[in-house]
Amino acid sequence: MIYSISPRASVVSTKICSLISPCLRRLNSTHDPPSEIKFQDYKPTIDAEPLYRYRPGGYHPIALGDVLKDGRYKILHKLGWGGFATTWAAKDRKDDCYVAIKIATSELQHSRELKVLRALSALPQNHPGSAHVNRLLDHFTLVGPNGTHNCLVLELVGPGVQELVLERFKDYRLPSRLAKVFVKQALQGLDFLAANNIGHGDLHTRNLAVVVPNLDSLNEEDFIARLGQPEIGAVIRIDGAPLTHNLPTHLTRSASFQRRDFTPSSSCSSIKIIDFGEAFFSNDAPSTLQTPLYLQAPEIVFGDRLDRRVDLWSAGCLIFELVTGQPPFDTVAMTPARIVGQMIEVTSDEVPSKWQAKWHAMQQEAPELDGGFTLKKWLEDVYFDRNKQAEFTSEEVADICEVVAAMLRFEPSLRATPSESLARAWFQRPMLGG
Repeated sequence: MIYSISPRASVVSTKICSLISPCLRRLNSTHDPPSEIKFQDYKPTIDAEPLYRYRPGGYHPIALGDVLKDGRYKILHKLGWGGFATTWAAKDRKDDCYVAIKIATSELQHSRELKVLRALSALPQNHPGSAHVNRLLDHFTLVGPNGTHNCLVLELVGPGVQELVLERFKDYRLPSRLAKVFVKQALQGLDFLAANNIGHGDLHTRNLAVVVPNLDSLNEEDFIARLGQPEIGAVIRIDGAPLTHNLPTHLTRSASFQRRDFTPSSSCSSIKIIDFGEAFFSNDAPSTLQTPLYLQAPEIVFGDRLDRRVDLWSAGCLIFELVTGQPPFDTVAMTPARIVGQMIEVTSDEVPSKWQAKWHAMQQEAPELDGGFTLKKWLEDVYFDRNKQAEFTSEEVADICEVVAAMLRFEPSLRATPSESLARAWFQRPMLGG
């Protein structure tokens, strides 16, 4: 049974999971925090990344105002951090534009992300979906006290869609017209990747970012104001001893576009697929992916061979969330057995014979299925919440359900491709509601 919870609660729990999961899933490090860098030895002065990650094999210490690659890139603000990297907003003083620089931990020497992004950057950009995939502009290595770090210079984008929804919309979901635009652009971007035999591997609303127009026309002072003045806290040892050379002298809180003057109705007209940390080539698929459980395709849950069609399942989940404001499956307290049970209930699909033995072994942990539950009913129940404004008509929601249902199939070969999805009725008809 799937329990209907408020979109706010669902999105918040998803956001919390997104903040926690990189810490848990990506730090399968061969290096333990060195004994001289103990978190309890330091007084936290600002909410930022944990200090123990500044160690040999870990983060490179960065300060605002630093210049990288022979003075080309000037660091202006911090954009975020994760298990494998910190990301910074910078001014490209050669090309006179603003960029994002993702500085990987030094232990991450052989990155699929760099290989995939380099391949994408070398492709012709005439496919309509190429405009909705974040581009690699440059890359270089940086040698520091914690090792040698790969640095990816990327197009600078704005807030993630999930964060935008949380901050800007009272019903915690996108207006109907914006939702449809974002769904179409996400599918176009995914079609571009598929056409070039690339799987993203981690497609969800946190990895869709909106494009903020006209940033390059701003001077540095106005650009920083747009992101919000940096909040900086000194790194202080409780015993007053000097810092080790591995650590930065200050930490910076991540910037937040969405808390500033950012008008989604006029500015959020375009999105890009970001974060290719789990991406892969079709002929070199990984044995598993670190996608959150509630978004995993069945073949990931069952430990079967993977290919880029995992993105088709993710796209179905993504469309459901972009339209309703919450994912189709529960986000907390999930187990493989529970998620498969919900997949069966929501999709009304059957587990393929190749996975039946594993499913039979799981079933003792799975809740009993109610039966009679359909994706259409679930989508309608969530969207037509009497406490929220419904802009899509019942006819449009039925069209949306057809798109989602065609992608949420257990058997990968039966899932609708992005191009097939874009040819469906919903995308051919003008907006009726909203």
